[in-house]
Amino acid sequence: MSGGTGTNAGPHLTEAQRQILRDINATRPVSDEAANWAVKAGYAAQAEDGDIDLTQAGRQRVDSSTL
Repeated sequence: MSGGTGTNAGPHLTEAQRQILRDINATRPVSDEAANWAVKAGYAAQAEDGDIDLTQAGRQRVDSSTL
């Protein structure tokens, strides 16, 4: 009676936040504010040269919202 396993996708994301993650995943440019939100939320990592990529958590959020 411990509940489901592995189905907790984390906090609810707005459509705008989901779009930010999709844009990062597709390597489309995002604003500094959007990139900072994704990094602070743990969904993306930003390199010193400014490149940004999704973390595993971010990839899971994109996968769960687009399927």
